[in-house]
Amino acid sequence: MEKFFTQVAIEPSGIKISREDPVWTVGSCFSDEIGRRMADGGFNVRPNPLGTLFNPASICRQLRRVAEGVPYTPGELYLHNGLWHSHDFHTSFSAPDCAGALAAMNGAISSLHDELPSLRYLILTLGSARAFIYKDTGCVVANCHKLPADRFEVTDISTDTIAAKLSETLRILKNIAPRMDVIITVSPIRHKAYGLHADKLSKARLLLAADTICSRGEAVYFPSYEIMTDELRDYRFYAADMVHPSETAAEHIFGRFAETFFTPATISDAARSRKEARRLRHREISG
Repeated sequence: MEKFFTQVAIEPSGIKISREDPVWTVGSCFSDEIGRRMADGGFNVRPNPLGTLFNPASICRQLRRVAEGVPYTPGELYLHNGLWHSHDFHTSFSAPDCAGALAAMNGAISSLHDELPSLRYLILTLGSARAFIYKDTGCVVANCHKLPADRFEVTDISTDTIAAKLSETLRILKNIAPRMDVIITVSPIRHKAYGLHADKLSKARLLLAADTICSRGEAVYFPSYEIMTDELRDYRFYAADMVHPSETAAEHIFGRFAETFFTPATISDAARSRKEARRLRHREISG
């Protein structure tokens, strides 16, 4: 029988996530896609609890802050366009008053710090190796919060730097959470604003760094990016912005994730829970 597409080969995994296991998904907005589907499936998951984090330097800095449990202070925030922000956090943590922003940020850090010793699975989604350095501090930021572009320098984080930061961060986390297993994936979302060539180079650095980490046994790799670009290599699998995967594509990638890391019984139980979650949401929308 003639084949009309190439299926990405995925090695069988010894990791089998149960619905009771504590799980965090952390990283780019594709972490939300995985985390939201797991939450609907009845998993004990925290979907992107630190907000969207695209570059690995910001991901590592935030995870190390969680490990240390060090709260943010007013001096680390700034006021812009009527909101108090941190360069470490997504705008969803910003607030009109400094105390409110600090409460949201420190609440996340504190709760994750308390949960870390019992964490069983960390799912990291790397979004881009391109990052922005705030000139006033010389630090890579997670979010520019619409500050003027001339306040930042653009940098491309090297493969070696990404691998070193990830390795050190995972070592710190595993010292606190000795049962933690790590799954790394590269986001299939395209960063078209950088230029398609630059985005391909960025993804290549992430892929090489992830391969380095996984080849040393520090994590296992799941090919979200490859499934999108090889199995689903058609523009009909993108959303209207031609950047994000469509709902159909995200569902397909999650299905491959489930086949890899869930048992058949867990897949069946999660499917029933997701069906019920969709039914309840439909009822709420319908009024």
